[in-house]
Amino acid sequence: MSHSHYIRTMLDLKDKNITFLQSFCKETKIKGILSKVFYGILSYTPLRCVNCGMGKEGTSIIKYGFKTSRLTLNSTSHYPTYLLLKKQRFYCKKCVSTFCAETSEVDRHCFISNTVKQSIAIESKDKISEKDLARRHHVSPTTTSRVIQIMASSFQLRTHSLPKHLSFDEFHSVGNQMSFIYIDSVTHQVIDVLSDRRLPTLRSHFGRYSTETRSKVETIVIDMNTPYLTLIHELFPRAKIIIDSFHLVQLISRSLNQTRVTCMNQYRTSNPEDLKKYRKLKRYWKLGLKRESDLNSVHYSYHRLFKGMKSQTGVMDYLLNLGDEYKTTYQFYQDLLFAFDQKDFVLFQEILKEAPVGLSSYMKTSLRTLKKYQSYVENTFLHPYTNGPIEGINNKIKVIKRIAFGFRSFSKFKTRILISCNTVQK
Repeated sequence: MSHSHYIRTMLDLKDKNITFLQSFCKETKIKGILSKVFYGILSYTPLRCVNCGMGKEGTSIIKYGFKTSRLTLNSTSHYPTYLLLKKQRFYCKKCVSTFCAETSEVDRHCFISNTVKQSIAIESKDKISEKDLARRHHVSPTTTSRVIQIMASSFQLRTHSLPKHLSFDEFHSVGNQMSFIYIDSVTHQVIDVLSDRRLPTLRSHFGRYSTETRSKVETIVIDMNTPYLTLIHELFPRAKIIIDSFHLVQLISRSLNQTRVTCMNQYRTSNPEDLKKYRKLKRYWKLGLKRESDLNSVHYSYHRLFKGMKSQTGVMDYLLNLGDEYKTTYQFYQDLLFAFDQKDFVLFQEILKEAPVGLSSYMKTSLRTLKKYQSYVENTFLHPYTNGPIEGINNKIKVIKRIAFGFRSFSKFKTRILISCNTVQK
């Protein structure tokens, strides 16, 4: 094979009409930056005139010199890479006009190769700002933004179908506003992102789906957000509501932690012995939130506040004896955690019914909340779907927003979310 074939392979050029001479590459400065420049020739025999459309007959179309264009290619060894392409010019005798040879490597009247645009589109799903992406491909940020906006057309909302299992959540978007996002609970693909999470906006959006389409939704995972409950009852009559298990555990763990703080503040006095107890309750707050089965009762280690060797179980026993309310609330918290781990809804109901008298006011509030959502908590035990995937997506959204130093336009922010969080085929 000719050396032109290997050069085309190296530069990822598919047009076989592009050939290269022996001295095909040089290093030179372009815009003050040392760059690699390849020199190629584009020439072929045209079948018809581009201007008038008449077919070539004999010498009706003749070669008419060259026109040189500088095309931007993907970087080579981190150097800006360009192709100085000498395009063959043609002269049509019938319409008395000229035209240039065209190639599939670049769009008409454009000087950025399609491979560069494809590379920008692929790498835009990474956690990187548009400015850094433009600098990496040696193009302007406007070009990068234009390519990303072209990709947005492939993420048009399809209102003729919905997944059987959905997850709802919200996140901070442009201008510190709360936006709404929902995904497929099985494939974890983002379906759409809305600029507003208020109930009228959600009604208007999901109203675009037909009643038949919405009736096929079987489960929807949410946090304990009342507007979501209203929306699901109105528009998804057959969907079972699942309260995310993380938010349930978070509800009771916060109540226990607030109870510990209340108990801790009782020992914040001028008495040195009370201050020692205060410091211990403050220092070992994480042990109180751990599952009782995860506490180590065998391994002893030195604890500075106790001035001796103690196991995690020993430390926890000491802390619980500092307050009856804290101890009662802690045992209730552990019973609920055990029911969540075993996915035993009957046990969960019994624990709620037989709640002890000495619970803290914080845990009593959580108890009323659990009783209020008791019918939805049953679906949490029966189905494996959670809001874990969508929380991970929200974390990625925060990283994208921070790297970009914020977005002024929600449409651009939404496009980056859909590109970054959905699978992009190369």
